[in-house]
Amino acid sequence: MSKRELPDIIPGTDIIFTDRDGSDNEGPSEVVLIPQPSSSPDDPLNWSVTWKAIIIFNQFVFVFVSILTPMAISPLSLIFEAEFDKTLPQVNMLFGAAAITLGYANFLIVPAANVWGRRPVVLVCGIICILANIWQALVTSYPSFLGARVISGIGAAANESIMPMVVADLLFQHQRGSSMALYFWAYFLGLFVGPIISGAIAAQISWRWFFWVCTILQGASFIFLLLAHPETKYDRPASSTSTVSNVKISATAEKDEGVTVSSSSSEAHIPQPHTPPLTTAHHKTNGRPSRAQFSLLPMRKRQQPAHGSGHNRRFVAVLARDVISPLKILFCYPIVLWASLSMGFAANSLLALNLTSAQVFGAPPYLFTADQIGFVNFAFVVGAIVALVTAGPLSDRIALRRARANGGILEAEMRLPAIIPYLCANVAGMVVVAVGYQRSWPWEAIVILGYTLVGLQVVGIPAIAIAYAVDSYKTLPGEIMIAATIVKNTFGFGMIFYFNDWAARSGYIKPVLTIMALTCGFTLLGLCVFAVCGKRFRRWTKDSKLHSL
Repeated sequence: MSKRELPDIIPGTDIIFTDRDGSDNEGPSEVVLIPQPSSSPDDPLNWSVTWKAIIIFNQFVFVFVSILTPMAISPLSLIFEAEFDKTLPQVNMLFGAAAITLGYANFLIVPAANVWGRRPVVLVCGIICILANIWQALVTSYPSFLGARVISGIGAAANESIMPMVVADLLFQHQRGSSMALYFWAYFLGLFVGPIISGAIAAQISWRWFFWVCTILQGASFIFLLLAHPETKYDRPASSTSTVSNVKISATAEKDEGVTVSSSSSEAHIPQPHTPPLTTAHHKTNGRPSRAQFSLLPMRKRQQPAHGSGHNRRFVAVLARDVISPLKILFCYPIVLWASLSMGFAANSLLALNLTSAQVFGAPPYLFTADQIGFVNFAFVVGAIVALVTAGPLSDRIALRRARANGGILEAEMRLPAIIPYLCANVAGMVVVAVGYQRSWPWEAIVILGYTLVGLQVVGIPAIAIAYAVDSYKTLPGEIMIAATIVKNTFGFGMIFYFNDWAARSGYIKPVLTIMALTCGFTLLGLCVFAVCGKRFRRWTKDSKLHSL
């Protein structure tokens, strides 16, 4: 790019380096902060590293604990079949009832978080989870159990959307890849560790005690949230929310012509030619939450309207917007559709193994007990740990390196090549599992190799795909997660009705490799299309009102 050439700035395209003269200096001082923070110390972008770490840790614990309970019953399938006199598909419905509620409850949770704030919503959801856990521990009939699972899914649904919203509230664009990987690691770690815990407790004590343990953990998480999770939603002044970054094209161009460029993470805004962009070198992170941000309804106090009907009108408007916008971006924004499909099929690769683990390892030649079936999930944990330390940092590093080579201009698509290793892991892992299941390979080969690789891809693919979608539509992290969760959980809900019977009729190769083909096919197709034409798709939607929400 010529030094005097103006970059084509649209949503998803940002000037990320102030030094755009092609030098090899990669110091962090050159990274432009996107979005630009306000000057207030209670702006979450200005909070200290300690406070940001505390909040992300609290979200990590909430996501882990709240997803652990509804998704951890696969080792208990045989126990529930005997106790409630139900078939395996009927027992799987206990899983499906929670899974489908997890997705669709966010049509209410995200609007509530946008109106009243993240803090009150996550606290209410924590209370619902506690009550649902108690109900599940005391349940005496299958219909009652099914009802408890639905309520459990409603409370746990906050883990599908709130943490990505909090990450977007707290962190700058160049920091979000690692935190999104941490989110997906927390989410899937709950899925992996839950069956280990439930199987061990059921084998040693009683399956009911699993839900009592979850009640205790959820209670501890609630106390952490109540005491150390301030409100992170922050309405910045117009001069800050635009995230305009006016960056000098070059020292020569500035001297000769005084040319500046405005980089916006949302709609195009009027540039501020005399305001230099704030970079990491000059940003002070010594702020902290105010006392008001710890109240139970912090956003309501800050939005006190002049007329009583103002807040009600705003809530209705936000509710309508947040119900419609996830569906709109899912079906009208190809990037969000692709990210949702990639995340959904990668996650359901894991679900395919969860649904079949008791069916395979509880039968000859393995004859595993409930706790042994749960222990196979340790392989998922190992794979997820590898993805945690590689997926986010790898995608961030690739994006920043390519941005520097592009004259300091960061395109959202620049992180996409990082998804390739995790595609390969999906292929290898699912092939090993499918063939190993069918031919009764030693469990060590199936679990240590196949399950570990599936655990690797189930964090890596969603983390990179969702980070790409959020980079493209920065104002919509919650809505993007709703869209992705709808795809993931709706497809997963359907799987519980046919997957086990299909495997029993046709063997394991066809169903398992079908899920593999869907994951790799859609992800690879999007990778090829968006790596070349992604900016063109973003340009089609650059004038959408959703960018200014």
